[in-house]
Amino acid sequence: MLKRRIFYFLFVVMLVMSQLMACKSAKSEGTGGVKIDKNAKVEIWIDAAREEVAGKFATKYPDKGKLLTLTTTDYGQLPQKILFWNNVGGGWPDASFSEPQIVPWINDAAHSYLGDLKPFVSKEVIDGFAPGALETCWDGDKLYCLRNDLAFYVLWYNAPKVKELGINLPTTYEELKATCEKLKADHPEVQCAIGQVAESFTSILVSNKCPFQQILGPGKLRINAVHENCVKAAKYFDEMTSKGYYKVTDMWASDTSDLIKSGNWLFMPSSSWFGDYVIRGTYFDATDPAFQGMIGVAPMPKWEGQDHPWVYWWGGAAWVLSRHSKNPQLTADFLVYMTTDVIKEQGTYPAYMPAADEWLKTRMPTLTYLEDTTKAGQILKQEASHMWTMDTEAPVVIREIWGPIQTRVTSGELTYEQALQEYQKGLLDAAGKLGYQPETTGLDDFPTK
Repeated sequence: MLKRRIFYFLFVVMLVMSQLMACKSAKSEGTGGVKIDKNAKVEIWIDAAREEVAGKFATKYPDKGKLLTLTTTDYGQLPQKILFWNNVGGGWPDASFSEPQIVPWINDAAHSYLGDLKPFVSKEVIDGFAPGALETCWDGDKLYCLRNDLAFYVLWYNAPKVKELGINLPTTYEELKATCEKLKADHPEVQCAIGQVAESFTSILVSNKCPFQQILGPGKLRINAVHENCVKAAKYFDEMTSKGYYKVTDMWASDTSDLIKSGNWLFMPSSSWFGDYVIRGTYFDATDPAFQGMIGVAPMPKWEGQDHPWVYWWGGAAWVLSRHSKNPQLTADFLVYMTTDVIKEQGTYPAYMPAADEWLKTRMPTLTYLEDTTKAGQILKQEASHMWTMDTEAPVVIREIWGPIQTRVTSGELTYEQALQEYQKGLLDAAGKLGYQPETTGLDDFPTK
C-alpha cells in the first residue's frame, strides 16, 4: 500500500512538472520558435514620414525605448531583403512598416517572415479596428499585421459649383450617370467627374464586387476578372469615359491642376487622404481665403440594389512583426503605440476606431477648406466601414498588370469591357510565376449575419 502511495505521489509530481515545463517552454518561445529575451534589442524599419512621432515612444516609455532602434528605409524593398536575410541566416528587422498588399506575399514559404501578433496584442485593441481593416492581416487564427491608416474612397466635390448649378449629390452610380449626361448637355465646359488613371477603374470594379483577386487562404487564390459583376462595372465605365462624363487622367499633371483651379469641375472620387495631400497643397494654397469652404465630401455612390456603397481604397499602410523577433512583446507594444496613439496626430485617417474618433474631434475642425467639417467627419467615419476588402491587391501587383492594358484602353485599342480578358490573362500569368494555381470562378464575400 505504501509503495502504491509513493508511486502515485511521484506520478502526480512528474505530471505537474511536465505541465510547468510545457508552460515555460510556450512562454519562452516566440511565434517562430525563437527563444524570447525580454532584454533583447528591437529594430524597426520605418519611413521618414513617421520617424519623428515614432521617436516619442522612447520618451513616453524610456525603459522600453532604450532597447528600440529605428531604421529609416524604403519598406517597399522588404520582400526582396527578406529573401536575402533568409539566405544569410540573419539580419531580419523585428518589425516593419509595410503596404497591406505585401503582407500575404511575405507570408509564403519562400519568405516565411511574419510572426503572429495575436498573443501579444489585447483582444480589446484588435476589436477596436474598423470593420474590414484587418481583413488582409488575418490568416486563419493568426494575426500578421496591424493596420496603420485607411485610404477608403469618398466623393470629393466642388461645393460652390454644385450650389451654383443646383446639382443634387448623386447617391447611386445610375444617378451619377444621369447627372453627368444632363451637365454635358447644359454646361459642356464643366467636367462632371475626374479621377486618377487606373485607380478610377479599379474603384468601379470594387464598388460592384468584382473578384479580380481574392486570397482564399495560404497558397490559395481566386482570379476572376471576367465575373458578371466586373463586366457590368466595365460597361458602365466605358459609357462614362467615352462620352466624356468621367475624365481619367494623371491627377498631378499641370493641365489637371489648371482644370481644378478653374473651378469647372464637379466630382472627384478619390481616397480619404486626397483632400489633405493633393487638393490642399497641390491645387490650392491652404492659406488662400478663396479656398476656404470650397471642397465638399459625400459618400461614394452605390449601385441600385445595394444597401450602402462598397468602396475601394488607394493607399493605407500596416505594421508587421517578424517571426524571428527575440522580443516580440516589446515589438508588438511599439506597433500598438503607433497604430492607436500617435496615429491621432497624423494626417491620414486612423484604422483604429477610438483613435479615429479622437482624430475627428481634434483634426477635422482645422481643415477649413472643407464646406462642412462636421458633415465631412461623419461621412469619413461612415465610409471607413464600407471598404470591400474581400478584393485584395496581393500577391499579384495589379498596377504592374493593368498599366500596359490601360495604355491600350487610352489609345482606343481596347474598351474597358474588352480589357477584362487581358486583365484576367495577365493576372493569371503573374500568379502562375509566383507558384499559384488560382480558382477562376465565383467570388468570396463577407459572411452574412
